Amino acid sequence: MRRLFFRKSTILAILTLVLGVLGFQIYRVYRNAENELARTKSRLKEQNIVTSEKIHLKPHPHLNLLQIIQNTSDTRDLIIYKDSYFATTSGGLLQLSPKGELIKHWAVLDGLPESDLTCLTVFDAKLFIGTRTKGIVTFDGENLVQFNFPEQKTQEITAFLNDSGRLLVGTNGMGLLEFDGKVFRELKAENQTIKSITLLAKENSALFVGTFNNGLWIYENDIWKRFTTADGLPSNRVVGVAKNAENLLVATDFGLSVLENNKLRTLKILPMISSLTRRESQFYLSTENGKIFTFDKQLKEEKEIANVDKAKLIAFDRELFLLTNSGIFHNFKPFSKMDNAELANNFVSALGFDKNGNLWAGTFRNGIDVFTVEGKKIKHIEDNNIREINYLQSQNDSIMAATSKGLWRFKADFSAENVAQNSISHFTNEVAATNKGLKIGEKLFTNVNGLPSNSTYTTLQTGKKIYVGTLGGLAEIQQNKVVKTWTDANSKLTNNWVTATCLTNERLFIGTYGGGVLELLPSGDFQDFSAEIGKFVVNPNAIFSDGERLYIGTLEGVIVLNFQTNKWSKIKDILPAEGVFAINSDGRNLYFATTNGIAKVDKNYFEAGNASDSLAQTRERLKVD
Repeated sequence: MRRLFFRKSTILAILTLVLGVLGFQIYRVYRNAENELARTKSRLKEQNIVTSEKIHLKPHPHLNLLQIIQNTSDTRDLIIYKDSYFATTSGGLLQLSPKGELIKHWAVLDGLPESDLTCLTVFDAKLFIGTRTKGIVTFDGENLVQFNFPEQKTQEITAFLNDSGRLLVGTNGMGLLEFDGKVFRELKAENQTIKSITLLAKENSALFVGTFNNGLWIYENDIWKRFTTADGLPSNRVVGVAKNAENLLVATDFGLSVLENNKLRTLKILPMISSLTRRESQFYLSTENGKIFTFDKQLKEEKEIANVDKAKLIAFDRELFLLTNSGIFHNFKPFSKMDNAELANNFVSALGFDKNGNLWAGTFRNGIDVFTVEGKKIKHIEDNNIREINYLQSQNDSIMAATSKGLWRFKADFSAENVAQNSISHFTNEVAATNKGLKIGEKLFTNVNGLPSNSTYTTLQTGKKIYVGTLGGLAEIQQNKVVKTWTDANSKLTNNWVTATCLTNERLFIGTYGGGVLELLPSGDFQDFSAEIGKFVVNPNAIFSDGERLYIGTLEGVIVLNFQTNKWSKIKDILPAEGVFAINSDGRNLYFATTNGIAKVDKNYFEAGNASDSLAQTRERLKVD
């Protein structure tokens, strides 16, 4: 018995030892694997760091010489911060009282890097503001700071989510970013960049990432799942998500679906859905054209906000706001509305002055606004024919407007008379550039008559000569004949698409789409300035001279040539947007029409030698550790 007991005890001790050693080895393998996984994650995190730059922004030092004319009613996002409502618009940042009264408006002259703002959130006790092309701006109530991403081609911020100590940032081109207060890192789904993010949301532990054309991503329990039209979504553009009991409602721009047991079921096909939100236990949907629906077991139309082209719902507890291009609505009643003194649309494509000195601002989509010398808006002109304005010019006590639907003459009472048909991009006296050729009086010149192209964009008359810029090159017409053409095949023309012309001080300047600006010399040759200022896009209507300087509007600001010093300079910081589409002057001020409003600049600004990104010189650029 003792031997048997001893033998059993020995076997048990050996088994215990073996199991202990085995357990220890398993634990070591587990710990090593866990450590290696942590190191791998750390390496991946380091690899996914997105280089950023921190810039302290300050108001422009020459505010007395500058003014911005904009529309601030096109509202994109709304949030409560420090007992005020803050709204991002296409015309800057608005601070509103609880009753919707304007407290302050921030634009580029107040330090913003651009006026076209997208989304908002509060993180680290600061207001985080998304921009269209300039990254992220933070605001603490007093100071503006910009985070941009110098190694990235695009800088558009589309969505924010404050997620328990970290900030998630949706972008259009840079993927999904994570910010811990110090550095930005990209979060990838299944090792791939999430493109064109439209929304970020979280329900319990599940993260939802909606995209513009790649469906819905869901991240939960360290697993990414993706749902697209192949899985049952009505569209791959996701505009809203909300939890419905145990299931998820998913809104796309073409209909509403429900996710049940990892399977999608379409509830309703409804084009133009723009948002989905929940207020208390009720679900609301909006469409782009301002229709509001509630949802329980079926969609029911509740309201319609008239005369809006864009609409988006935002819910704060019991409060429901509708953000539109015509201002903000609170519980379906106007909260803030369009200021009658504002531009109808910030994309201004043409500028002109009538005999009374009134400013005529032609927009890309919404007709014409007329302002007095003092800046008061006295008229808005828009109908089905007068919407897309290409060019404005004063002629014989009238204002003439070239549009996509013909040439129109405006009388003193603002009534319009149609002068010519077809889409007209530019005109000079009896010469009109159309999409079907150049019209001189009743005669139409085309490539049959020797034009380089039938698509004509700019005209200029000097003496008996008529110059016309086309999609295929530059042409000279005399005595109803095309006597000479210039293309990149027979001259030093850097790009055949000629967009703008300007005659000043007996010098003829030619703007091109991508080849920059050239001077046509009396000899017939071109002087190319690209060695000094590079090649760039010159927009139509965007070459102007006041005799002292030449101003050239591009997609990246205004290039200025001082005729006295023969030196070039560039301005961007005083502009509401870098894309400049028209330039004009009333004699005392220069007006620069951009994709985000008009910059009015006193000529003394240029006399003082400030026209070279003066605001940028006040910025402190810091690399983020």
